[in-house]
Amino acid sequence: MNTKQLILEKTLKLMIEKQNSLVSIREISTSSGIAIGGIYHYFSNKEEIYDEITEKYYINYYKFNIDKLRQIKGNAKEKIHDVMAEIFKQKETGIKIESIDEEIDYRSILMVLTGNGFSYENSAEFGQIILKELREFLTEIIEEGKKNGEIRQDLPNEDIVGSLIIMYMGIQYNWEVYLIDDMTSEFEDIFNLEWEKIRFRE
Repeated sequence: MNTKQLILEKTLKLMIEKQNSLVSIREISTSSGIAIGGIYHYFSNKEEIYDEITEKYYINYYKFNIDKLRQIKGNAKEKIHDVMAEIFKQKETGIKIESIDEEIDYRSILMVLTGNGFSYENSAEFGQIILKELREFLTEIIEEGKKNGEIRQDLPNEDIVGSLIIMYMGIQYNWEVYLIDDMTSEFEDIFNLEWEKIRFRE
């Protein structure tokens, strides 16, 4: 691991331990074993460290690995199910932190970085772009399912996709805020009801 990454990870660990984002350069130096001057070699100031941590562990967390999702095969039901299941798996796993040996519930990271995330430059616009990407991808699956006679023709694509997005956001919210055990189990409980709404009927 390079020195810059070590500084970021040790700072993040301090934030988690203190349960807030207010840490000093001296604390970062002590935790990382890197002299204060060494830290300033990589970062101009503490805010720059915060910005990089926020982008890497908060903003990037909400992105989707669309390339990986595109590799999922099957009929419409299987694709929708497996794509959504993979999304929840990605979210529960979070972004790997190499220098921290113990297992960390990613929700503790989101908690300490939420304030930074809201103040991140263009965060609202960024969130819209991420959801737009997911909407477009799910629309492709729905269109293919309709073409293959697997999904109802009378429901507009945007309504079906909108319902799937609401389901996704609701489950993730319950995991982050209400601390349900895992998103995948809740999704499995809901998925068949969602599919019944949209499947093709003779």
